[in-house]
Amino acid sequence: MRKRVLTTVVRLFILSLSLTLFWSGISSAAEQQSYRIPFLGGGANIEFHSEQSQDGDGVGVYITGVTATGSVFVDFYEAEGGVTPEIKSVFVNGKKPKKLFIIVAWAADSPSIGTGGSIYQVFAYDERIEKRGALPKLRQDTGLTKRFGVGFDGTREGQSVTDKYKNASAVKRQLLEWGYK
Repeated sequence: MRKRVLTTVVRLFILSLSLTLFWSGISSAAEQQSYRIPFLGGGANIEFHSEQSQDGDGVGVYITGVTATGSVFVDFYEAEGGVTPEIKSVFVNGKKPKKLFIIVAWAADSPSIGTGGSIYQVFAYDERIEKRGALPKLRQDTGLTKRFGVGFDGTREGQSVTDKYKNASAVKRQLLEWGYK
């Protein structure tokens, strides 16, 4: 079951990446995916690792190829209710400063109350690296992340609900409306 869920996550991630700004070869290990990304000088890769958390499998995100020390930690998306998060889209937007955006979804099904679908959240990161602890960390733009909020797409208590920020094009449209370039 775990391998099937991870395989599904990987397939959806590959599809969404091919529709965004960049694409490169896929590593052979299902637990780790690496893609070229036009961020932090352009020679970087973004990597996604399946990692254990208390609630199940989460996804750790790292940028490699930009520092002499190795990886830069981006974030860790924890499992919610035992459900592994799905990386729906990853893209870079803006000129100066560039921002890295990661759209994450968690399946949320509760048939007893007529609810089924996915919870979506858009995470935004600056091109700044903070020196915290042993592993450098990419700085999250918490203000922009909060502006997008948390959304739901599916059926909530019998009513159809659509999240407006579940893909890269919707996020980019909103950024333009907010005047972000």
